[in-house]
Amino acid sequence: MKITLLARLGRWLLGPFLWLVVAGLVQAGPVLTAAASGAGFGLSQFADNFPTTGFCCGPLGIAFVDGGGVMVSDYPGNVRVFGSHADGQHANLVAASQSYGNGNAVGLARLGSYVYMAQQSSGNVVRLNQDGTYHSAVVSGIPSATGIVANLVTGKLYVSDCCSNTGIWEVDPVSNTKTQFKGFGSYDGMSISADGSTIYAELGSHIIGYRLSDGVQVFDSGFIPGGADGTELGAGTLAGQIFVNTNSGDLWQISLVDPTLQLLLVTGGSRGDFVTADPDGSLLFTQTSDIWRLTAPEGGCIGRDCGGGDVPEPGSLPLVGLAMCCLLGLGRRASRH
Repeated sequence: MKITLLARLGRWLLGPFLWLVVAGLVQAGPVLTAAASGAGFGLSQFADNFPTTGFCCGPLGIAFVDGGGVMVSDYPGNVRVFGSHADGQHANLVAASQSYGNGNAVGLARLGSYVYMAQQSSGNVVRLNQDGTYHSAVVSGIPSATGIVANLVTGKLYVSDCCSNTGIWEVDPVSNTKTQFKGFGSYDGMSISADGSTIYAELGSHIIGYRLSDGVQVFDSGFIPGGADGTELGAGTLAGQIFVNTNSGDLWQISLVDPTLQLLLVTGGSRGDFVTADPDGSLLFTQTSDIWRLTAPEGGCIGRDCGGGDVPEPGSLPLVGLAMCCLLGLGRRASRH
């Protein structure tokens, strides 16, 4: 009823054309595709009103700290800690814990008692306290340090160079040393399998998987439309799937078993960058000035800590393929109507 009255008042005060423009701006934002809705996914907004650079990005890194807090970095250089995981929060109402300068608060990864942050402009990796303030330097000299992910099995960090073709770096936060894991290429968002054996990283709008023991490539998603960026792995009934955020504002689910099975879950958003699994099994994904939440269907979860392996047992692979085919078919039927 309130929406109806507002609509009538808006048309009367603004005129039909201007009302359509305003209504379109208010309603703009990512939406679930028919296939995603039919599969049981949900969509909500975690937080809005992050500052942006105007040419690129707002919120980027997300990490979870003790006591239920959510740490978020943004490209203008701020680090904030939200008090809870609850949806409907506003970044402009949460004071920045510290400002690190433009391009120096990018990827975040929690490892042990600290959060580690990639600083793209300076090429450093730094250690943060759980309130977002600076603790200490880890390493320097990683050109365009952007994505960062922790291997919870080995205690190592992996940092991507997004723009200078020096590949992926392995960082030891105990000895504060670095070595090149992949020596060429401009990579972006990354994720690591629950058993710590495989890293997945964006390269040229493909998601490439490498075996961490020897660097051998074991996966290629094929081309993902819209500028692939952040990645996160599924678990439970979503084991064997990888989720990919794109610069065009779309979110994809791609099978690790058969990468030709690519399912569009969310569309209509703005610029997307990194994605991070919430410990509750949902996925937080960034947009230009907002962070949204993709809720997994019953029995599924997203992230290495929410149960289940990253790749199903061999006997279950045909069932995974069949389920993906059904979902793709649902999406195609819905698009015809």
